[in-house]
Amino acid sequence: MALNVSARDVGHSSTAQGRSKQPGKTAAVPAPDKLLFQLPQQVRTNLDAPLPDETSDPEAILQACALRIDAALTVQKAIEHYGNETLFRYAGPAVRLVHRSKSWQHEMDPATNKPFRGFNPWCRRMGISKSQSYRMVNEEPVADALRSLNPGPLTTEQVDVLAPVLRQHDAAHCRNVWETAKKMGGTDRKTLAKARDALALAVAEEKDDDGQEPRKGNTERPVIVRFQAGRYDRESVRAAVRTDPQLARVLALDILDELKQLEGATQTEDA
Repeated sequence: MALNVSARDVGHSSTAQGRSKQPGKTAAVPAPDKLLFQLPQQVRTNLDAPLPDETSDPEAILQACALRIDAALTVQKAIEHYGNETLFRYAGPAVRLVHRSKSWQHEMDPATNKPFRGFNPWCRRMGISKSQSYRMVNEEPVADALRSLNPGPLTTEQVDVLAPVLRQHDAAHCRNVWETAKKMGGTDRKTLAKARDALALAVAEEKDDDGQEPRKGNTERPVIVRFQAGRYDRESVRAAVRTDPQLARVLALDILDELKQLEGATQTEDA
């Protein structure tokens, strides 16, 4: 079975370049490209590998079938993820434009034959779910907050983690989460969540624009290490380090950096 894919990764083209700072300037629309995604070679191999016949050893049949099924499920997940990111990238600028301009107010809702009552009903009419529309709208302020760091195109998962930090804290904290995640080795959803927790940035549940269904905030595991001057529990620190050595290493490096700065300031004052 041939699977036509290329080496182009998902999300390499930007969904948008953020809010235009110049009045009257229209947002650039991404140029169409080949919307293909990459699969590991082993997955391709398992998809194409012939299955044994029914007279083969049962264990061999089970092993071969398990590999095929697992590979097929991997492809399904990749297609779903790719579809979400493609929608985010290309529909995002259009959804944001309608949201900013409030153009939805000037269209009639076929269900009521009256102007749409809100932005979300208009999105649903267009086939965009509430969660998808929120991600698209949230991308713009997050991209603006991170602009000085040149983050590149943002993904839906990055926006999900960073948007609540931006709203409930500020742009500086949002940038701090991104920079801390980079120190940890990546800016994927999991690492960004670790960075947010390492910085003790609590995020509460939020309500949407209609005052309804809460958007999930910090649903990841709680902070495993919280530094408080004057309080120190050695056993808790040991347990935390064993639970997440990578996070502990980042915290230790940051603490050492702060100590060096303090020592340098003290020496300057003494001189």
